[in-house]
Amino acid sequence: MSLSCFPIWWLHFTVLAHWPLKKRFALHVVTAACYYGIWVALYQIYNPLVGKPMMSGLQVLQNAGPNLLFYVQVFSILHIYHFFRERESQLLREKALTDLAHQSEINALKAQIQPHFLFNTLNSISASLPPKQEKTRILIAKLADTFRYALRATQETLVPLSSELEFIQIYLTLEQARFGKRLRFHIEADPGLERTQVPPLLLQPLVENALKHAIEPSLDGGQVNIVCRLHDGKVHVRINNTGNPFQGDIANIFAEGRIGLSNTAKRLFYHFGEQLTVEQNSYGGLQVSFQIPH
Repeated sequence: MSLSCFPIWWLHFTVLAHWPLKKRFALHVVTAACYYGIWVALYQIYNPLVGKPMMSGLQVLQNAGPNLLFYVQVFSILHIYHFFRERESQLLREKALTDLAHQSEINALKAQIQPHFLFNTLNSISASLPPKQEKTRILIAKLADTFRYALRATQETLVPLSSELEFIQIYLTLEQARFGKRLRFHIEADPGLERTQVPPLLLQPLVENALKHAIEPSLDGGQVNIVCRLHDGKVHVRINNTGNPFQGDIANIFAEGRIGLSNTAKRLFYHFGEQLTVEQNSYGGLQVSFQIPH
């Protein structure tokens, strides 16, 4: 009869065993009462079927002790098993983290060599240019700045919003050399946002998405506007673009293979618990917006 209550043990252990200790103790009381109640009910049905009298109230009380002792023994075994299983899982996680840290250390050592070689090469190219190609020299210097910021992004979790906007301005200046007059941009931020911290390279995929899907396909090009406003203790960021009108379904835009949008949405949620909003603006392009703590 005791084994017939196994579903109660299974439900308790597999579904609710991770509750806090106080709640788990209360749950044990409820589960034990349910277990013994089912045990008594089954015997009240079983006894008449085999020609025995139904259990009296005294018999119910007398059988409570042995049954509850059996209940405690079963759950003790289950909790011991659960402890060793969790311990084994913890050891596996620690080993995986150790391996990951070791690999990251190796990658970091490699990364220290690659930027040094890259910056030296860019400086050599810049120094070899004649004075009449000053514009090219400036572009190479800006390109070096973008690489420095990208390297910084691998070393820091958060950077000032002002640094992120400065990087975006350099990035768009470089793209403007490619698109010419077809690309126009404007960046505006309220005073006092210098202390606001954001994940590095948070805005770049959003701007790149606008260039790729709206500016580049348009013969006349278009404009990218980035506005950062402080309101109610939060920084509201909006990125608007003109150019080639958006033809897809806004509701499915994250499922259309736009990795930049999807990754940025995930980073916003993981860091701040905020959502990335995408909607069509009055020019037919897209407006991407979000808010972060100031």
